Amino acid sequence: MRQDKRNILVTRPLSARQIEYARILGLEAIIEPALEFNFPEYWDGVLKVITEHSKSDWIFTSTNGVKALEELMDAGLQVRPEVQLFAVGSKTQEALQELGLEAKIPRTEDSKHLAELIIEEGKINSVIYFHGNLSRDEMTERLEKNGIEVIELEVYETVINPVQMPEKTISAILFYSPSAVKGFAQGEGFEKELPPLFAIGPTTGKALKEHTDQHIEIARQPDTEVLLRTTSDYIFNQVEHSPSKK
Repeated sequence: MRQDKRNILVTRPLSARQIEYARILGLEAIIEPALEFNFPEYWDGVLKVITEHSKSDWIFTSTNGVKALEELMDAGLQVRPEVQLFAVGSKTQEALQELGLEAKIPRTEDSKHLAELIIEEGKINSVIYFHGNLSRDEMTERLEKNGIEVIELEVYETVINPVQMPEKTISAILFYSPSAVKGFAQGEGFEKELPPLFAIGPTTGKALKEHTDQHIEIARQPDTEVLLRTTSDYIFNQVEHSPSKK
């Protein structure tokens, strides 16, 4: 465990295990969530849509969509064995596995390649897309252009919170979604020079580039531990190779 800790600003909650892993890497996480999520009190309308499209396969692009499915299952929804499930990446796939469900994921874990995976199946006519109110629509457009009907099912609401820089010295800022980038833009903003910026994946990296010309590091995989390792390597390599370093 590194003794010379550096503070990092993280724009989403971390688990106790992730916080401890960050400390092992020499990082002290200061958590300022840019987003909060609300789920419906009643699921009747959602259940009605699923029932009416019983032959459609299902798409999940976030663990929040899976959390909504869990609540739907608690409300009485039974997942039919003939329904295929697709997930944007390994974390969403793992969340589904915890419910006893298997899902296919693309080799490159993003919505563009998820759409390509579904199209390559060649026998899918329609899908139900479990999503939030701020979900991006590139995947939907791609599927519809290839003749696949997309039944969009909003199952949670994302609320964006403005994020401010803490008073402590910060060595890095970690972003997990374009919506989190928007939250930071609404709070602290990108006008002045900021600490190094880190993105969980290329979509978030692209959103950051729309706000700043500052260099952005993107994790090789959309995984929190990979992002923390990327951050630690960057920060401490910078220190060790600094001209003032003897």
